[in-house]
Amino acid sequence: MLFLVFINLLIKPFFIFGIDLRVQNTVPEHDYGLYFTLLSFAYLFQILCDFGIQSFTNRHISRHPQLMPKYFPNLLALKVLLSGVYLLIAPLCAWLIFGYGTHEMPLLLILLFNQALVQMIFFLRSNVSGLGHYRTDSFLSSLDKLLMLLTCGILLWGLPEWVSVAAFAAAQTVALLLALVAVFWWLRQKITFSIKPSWIKNWRSGRPALLYLFRQSLPYALAILLMTAYTRLDPILLERLLPDGKYHAEVYAGAYRLLDACNMFGYLFASLLLPMFARQLRESPNGAALQPLISLSFRLIWAASITLAAAVHGCAHDLVQLMLPDRVSEYRWQTLGILIWTFVPVSVIYIFSTLLTADQQVSRLNRFFATGIVLNIALNLLLVPRYQAVGSALATLTTQSFIAIAALVLSIQRFQWQKNNSLTIRIVLFGLLIPLTDWMISTQTNWPWLLQFSTMLGAGAVGCIFLFSDYWKYLSRSRVISH
Repeated sequence: MLFLVFINLLIKPFFIFGIDLRVQNTVPEHDYGLYFTLLSFAYLFQILCDFGIQSFTNRHISRHPQLMPKYFPNLLALKVLLSGVYLLIAPLCAWLIFGYGTHEMPLLLILLFNQALVQMIFFLRSNVSGLGHYRTDSFLSSLDKLLMLLTCGILLWGLPEWVSVAAFAAAQTVALLLALVAVFWWLRQKITFSIKPSWIKNWRSGRPALLYLFRQSLPYALAILLMTAYTRLDPILLERLLPDGKYHAEVYAGAYRLLDACNMFGYLFASLLLPMFARQLRESPNGAALQPLISLSFRLIWAASITLAAAVHGCAHDLVQLMLPDRVSEYRWQTLGILIWTFVPVSVIYIFSTLLTADQQVSRLNRFFATGIVLNIALNLLLVPRYQAVGSALATLTTQSFIAIAALVLSIQRFQWQKNNSLTIRIVLFGLLIPLTDWMISTQTNWPWLLQFSTMLGAGAVGCIFLFSDYWKYLSRSRVISH
């Protein structure tokens, strides 16, 4: 797990802040706002090229790795077929339903193709992690960004006169194609499988296998669709609801960049925890053996999310000035100050939705995901006309908090873990005292912002001593016993 965090912390932030941020500062505001909106649109329809196959593969292969040579060709062919459906239906919906025309369509087609490549890479990587090669998966998870640093870097510094959002998207396409070839080559070296799936060799006899894969993937497909909808609708609604929507979408994108960078922690945890949860649930279906892992994972992600969110909120103005020096405004840093708190509920969702997914409880989660979509749309319709990107940030924070509470309650109801009042008190106090401490640092001191930010992070680190106090006692007792 530490290796996964390290390698992603080394590469992905360079892309987010070194490449993507430079593009936003280089191209016109409205162009980047359109890019971010269309990228969200591409995410919105990604269900069509995944259909839950990645989650099904990760969970199923981790439980039964010996079945991979049998399942892989069928799933791969199904993935290719669904990618074609995605590339056909999504542009039609963009044209007929959302009103995008010839100006937006070329960029949208590139982004849709990129998303199909990303989903294919995710599927191939799910087989790698399902087989237990976590370190290899850690490297492969950053390979696409590493290659994007190369291709997009050549564009930005080697061909600056060509820089545009379309060229930026095309440079990503080249990197994704190279990453796809690399992941497929690794799998080909490790396992022997037929490229041609059984249901293509003999459609009549293979049809039951295909229908079985669809039925098994359906709950995961619905979960991905619903989760993507309530997380990616905000910039689309901003761009469509407001007369100058592209500008407001660009403001939201600037704030979302930091949230996206922070969310990397939660996603990395989830990608590793899913196969671990699945294997432990196979050995202990009642989930009793999972409690230590859940406790450690939750405390780690809780401490990281509270500490980072509070520090970014306290220094929002200075961070906006650092990232977008020519576009600083109160509107921008207020949007960032609110949106960054979404990192906390999203982190909770990563832990407990992953657990429920491993336990095949996705259908119970889907009801709350559907409610989250309704809540998100209603809040955007209510808040965006008056508060623009700030209102959209509030809608996102409220929706994600609702989903996080639902996932936590469902997990407690399902596994009936032993109560630990002492731990609960420490978690609550950490969540209250760290933001309060950071607020006092930001409002009651005149220190340089970098010193304030570092002190806030330090306060979170000190708070971890209190949050993990029982672990320190356990380690001390273990040393005494060993001696």
